[in-house]
Amino acid sequence: MSALAPQPEPQDTLVLRAYAFAEAAHRGQRRKDDRAFIAHPVRVARLLAARGYDEEVVAAALLHDVVEDTSVTLDEVRARFGARVAELVACVTEDPDLPMGERKRAYREGVRRSPQDARAICAADKVCNVSDLREAASDSAEQVLARFAGGLDAQVKRFSAELSMLEETGTDRSLRDAMRVELGALRTQARRRAGAPTPRQRRTR
Repeated sequence: MSALAPQPEPQDTLVLRAYAFAEAAHRGQRRKDDRAFIAHPVRVARLLAARGYDEEVVAAALLHDVVEDTSVTLDEVRARFGARVAELVACVTEDPDLPMGERKRAYREGVRRSPQDARAICAADKVCNVSDLREAASDSAEQVLARFAGGLDAQVKRFSAELSMLEETGTDRSLRDAMRVELGALRTQARRRAGAPTPRQRRTR
């Protein structure tokens, strides 16, 4: 946590409390790439902290998956961390009761209508997600890739729709640029795995 809040004063900062809460909520959970789950929200929070977002946004980034992926409720988040943090977490929480395609569409439309800071959390989350998927594809980790619904092509299509939404809403340019770079690399890997020529290969023929 030192990269998020180096030598904080006082010790009981909002960000450190959010980290401790998220770490406890996600304890024992693993990501699809088999990393400890807490590593993901920490990466998202670090991206936002490095770009100067305030502590409530960074805290919400640490907590952005607790309602969706653990037994924690939004009311608990609100009681412990305040109304603004809870609102940001709510904005980036998917509805697990919806079918997957509808769930993703509803998420995009919800984020589209959300405050700028919530869209920044979404963008940072997607940067990390695409990066993780790109690493798995680069390593040819078939067991990991099989855990992603629809394979690489479906994931590229979904992330492309999310990037379009973030571009249309004028979300943080640096995060959009980072996501575009990661997505371009992932798209190239998907083509290679499918045996299709990459754009560079087509230009040199």
